[in-house]
Amino acid sequence: MITPRFKLSQDENCLFVTIHAPFSKVSDAEIYMDGTDFRFHSNPYYIRLNLPGEIIENDEAKANFDAETNEFKITCPKVIRGTHFQGLDMLTSLLAPKGKRSVDSKGIEVLEETCSEEDSESDFDWFLEQKIEEESSDLPANGSKYGFGLKHSGLFATLAEELHQVVDVKNPDNQSASERRIERLEQEKKEFNPEHYLADFFQTDMIDPLIEYVPSSRIGEEWTEAETILLKTLTNKEYLLDHDQLQSTYLGLVDILLAYCYDMRTTMSDPNVESAWTIAKISGTLSWLEIFTSIRQVVDCFLRRSLCFPLFRNFKLSIKAIEDASNILKEGRTSVLRCFLQIHQLFNKSDPRYLLNQLYIRDYCIWIQKSNDETLASLSQSLKSMEFTKEDVTLNLVDLERAAVNLMCYSDDSSEESDLEEQMAHLSLKKKSASSAMPIDLQVAAEAARMSSESDLDSDDDSSSEESD
Repeated sequence: MITPRFKLSQDENCLFVTIHAPFSKVSDAEIYMDGTDFRFHSNPYYIRLNLPGEIIENDEAKANFDAETNEFKITCPKVIRGTHFQGLDMLTSLLAPKGKRSVDSKGIEVLEETCSEEDSESDFDWFLEQKIEEESSDLPANGSKYGFGLKHSGLFATLAEELHQVVDVKNPDNQSASERRIERLEQEKKEFNPEHYLADFFQTDMIDPLIEYVPSSRIGEEWTEAETILLKTLTNKEYLLDHDQLQSTYLGLVDILLAYCYDMRTTMSDPNVESAWTIAKISGTLSWLEIFTSIRQVVDCFLRRSLCFPLFRNFKLSIKAIEDASNILKEGRTSVLRCFLQIHQLFNKSDPRYLLNQLYIRDYCIWIQKSNDETLASLSQSLKSMEFTKEDVTLNLVDLERAAVNLMCYSDDSSEESDLEEQMAHLSLKKKSASSAMPIDLQVAAEAARMSSESDLDSDDDSSSEESD
C-alpha cells in the first residue's frame, strides 16, 4: 500500500482532510472516523491517522472527490465543538498507530503515552552546565557514544573513510567528549585567520546587505511537496532520554539551527552548493560530535567557528544569525522542523554528508514533532537575553582591531592616497611579515595581540583538562 500525500486543516466545528490520490478508484474508497482514529483506503492508497482530538461520523460528515486536482476532500465533525486540535502539521506523528510503538532495533517499546518528558523539561536551566556521562574520561567498553541521543558508537571503525570526510574529529570512538572539545578548541585557534577577519571587519560592502537582510517567515504556509514526502517516509518512534540527555539534545538542536541560520542569512535564503558544507562545518555538533552542557557553551562554539571557517567572517553577521535562530525557536516546532527538513535535503544532495542525516538530522526531524513548544520558547528567550561581546570569543578580536586601526592611522599619515587594500597588505601579525616601516609600538601591539590570544586559549584548554581530570 502507498501512503498518499495529505494535509489537514480545521475550523471550530470540523477537521478537514485533503488526500491526493490520483490513481484511486473513487467508487472503492472507504473512510472510517471514530474518536482519534481516521482511516482512508482506496487501492493502492491507505492511510491511518492518530489524531490529537476526537472526531465522529454523523450527518455532517461528508467526502468529495475533485477530478481536476485528484484529491479527496473529507469533512470530519469534531466531538467537542470549539476544540482546537494541536499539531496537525506534524505529519509523521499523526501517522503513528495507537498502542505499542517500536523505538529501536533492540525492541524497546513505549506501551502508553506519559507526560514525564514534558514534566522533566520544566526545570531546565540553560545556563547551568550539566554533568553528563560522556564527560567522564573512562569510556564505555564499546567506545565513546555520539549521535542523536548518544545512541551510536563504533561507526568510525566501519565507515572511517566516509565519516572522516564529514567530521573534523580524528578518533571519536576512543575519545571522551571533553577530549574532543580540547581538540576542537585547538583547531579553531590554529585555523583562525587574523587577516581574513580584519578584511571583513573593514571591507563591509558585501557584508552590510547580509546584515540588513530580513528573512521571511513561513508561519501558516503549507508543507511543500518535497517536505510532505520526507515527513511521510520518516519512521515514527519514541526516544527514551533521561533529563540530562534531553537537555543536551535541545542544546544540540540550537547549535545546528545557528549554523543553518548563518547559511540562510549569507545566502539570503537561497542555499547554494556550499550550504551543506557551511552548516556541517560551523556546527560543533555535526563537525566535532560535541555534547553541549549549557547554552553559553553552544553560542561560544558558534561564534568561534563562524569567525574561523566560512567565506564571511564578521562578528555583527554572526550576531544576526543568533537573532534569526531565536526568532525561529519562538515561532515553535513547526518552524524549527522546516529548517531541519531543509538541512536533511541539503545533506542528501551532498555526498557523503548524507551520513549526518543518519547520525543526527533524521532523528531530529522525528523528535522535533513531539518536542515542547514551551521549551523551545525558553531557549529563544535565553538566546535573546544573552549579551555577546568580542571578548567572549577568546580570539583576541579587540586587540586585533585596535592594532589594525593604529596601523591604518600611521599609514594615512605617511601616504594619504594609500588605499585600504594596500594598508591591509602591510598588516600582518606574523613575525616573518613584520615590516621595519611599522612603528615599534605597533609591532609590539600586533605581536601582543597574537600572544594574548594564544595565552587565553591555552588557559581555556588547561581549565578543560582540569575538568576532565
